[in-house]
Amino acid sequence: MATDATYTLDQFLADTRATIRAKGVPAGLAEIRDHLEKLLHNPELLREHLGDPVPHTERTTIGHDPETDVHVLVHGREKAGTSSVHDHGPCWVVYGNYKNPTRMRRWRRLDDGSTPGHAELTLQREFLNEPGQAAVFAVGDIHSIEFGDDTFFLRVTGGDVETKETLRFNVEQNTVEVANRKTTSRPRLGQRAAWSRTHTLESSIF
Repeated sequence: MATDATYTLDQFLADTRATIRAKGVPAGLAEIRDHLEKLLHNPELLREHLGDPVPHTERTTIGHDPETDVHVLVHGREKAGTSSVHDHGPCWVVYGNYKNPTRMRRWRRLDDGSTPGHAELTLQREFLNEPGQAAVFAVGDIHSIEFGDDTFFLRVTGGDVETKETLRFNVEQNTVEVANRKTTSRPRLGQRAAWSRTHTLESSIF
């Protein structure tokens, strides 16, 4: 059995596939989180899949399992930033930090969603995702993230969230809008950091 330091992306995808076959989702999400935490301890992971030196890249897909439609993306941020408050539509997500921490916020919706464009949220939990740690958000979970300079994290999704419609919330104004991610392109496997320079942080939802 591979140690955490030699645990590969292919092994992660195979283990995740086995977990989904055996337990399904959401029951298997905690186990998928454990697989991701093993992958985060591979010191060669980003160099192997992004190059050496590792570039800062807004969003690059490094792995995909066709059977389960699980996608593995790397976010590498040179400068600090904060995402919008959002969900991932029909997709679940597991965030795992590789270099430097991310502050995660989980939000709870208070209204019943009956008024178009209106949403009332309250902060449910706030925590720091340290390097080597992963956090699960099931389908429909509302969240936001905040990170500092030179932060790298992995995002594992069930389904390609970049082709889905998701919800974006404004907590101060009590509003919600549909974010159509299908209109925003992303780099394919193997594409590098040059793509990220053409996309602003404000357009990012994570």
